[in-house]
Amino acid sequence: MPPKEYFRKLIELYSESRETKYYNPNIFRGRSSSISSQLEDLTALFIALNNPDHCTYYIDQPVRFGSSKTRYPDIVIQNGDKTIENLIDVKADIGWNRDGMYKFCMEWEDRIKAVQGTETTFTDGKSKEKRHGKFSKRLKYHVLIATLENSGKTLKNDHDKIKNECSNVNLYLLSDGQHPNTYGLTQQDVLDKINIQDDEFRRFFENLKDTP
Repeated sequence: MPPKEYFRKLIELYSESRETKYYNPNIFRGRSSSISSQLEDLTALFIALNNPDHCTYYIDQPVRFGSSKTRYPDIVIQNGDKTIENLIDVKADIGWNRDGMYKFCMEWEDRIKAVQGTETTFTDGKSKEKRHGKFSKRLKYHVLIATLENSGKTLKNDHDKIKNECSNVNLYLLSDGQHPNTYGLTQQDVLDKINIQDDEFRRFFENLKDTP
């Protein structure tokens, strides 16, 4: 799945979120339904289809950090040897956080350092089976922001600061120019107006492979 197809599907999710799940001509939504869970599913599929390594992907998975803390990465990537090398956080935009992402990423920088090389456990959401894993000594946390639009004025500066200051957290800005959730245009017109940042996608997959 190339990045353009990823955005095509993201635009579809937004369009479908404006409709009711069960059709009736007299029922209408005042606000769109949330696409956050579907975006997690889509992103996990996108990574799995483009990652040459055979891994298992756990979505919205509560994971034990240390002896007492539980965290909720959007995607946990576990290798065949049970090592967890990469955690993913995916956001459509950060309109919810006008203060930017610097503080958020620095907090995760400290959390990742604290658990690198440690054991962890988590529970399968479908079977409720308890699973075991180990955080890699080079565990990384990747934050994917689908669009720069509607994301505040500080995000680009945060992006550069995090690149320079964080060794365990990476922030990626995947597009700009047009928000995937744009009204008044066809889905194809929205896609055509989105400026996909191919360099950021390449950097993400290079960093994903950079953890031995």
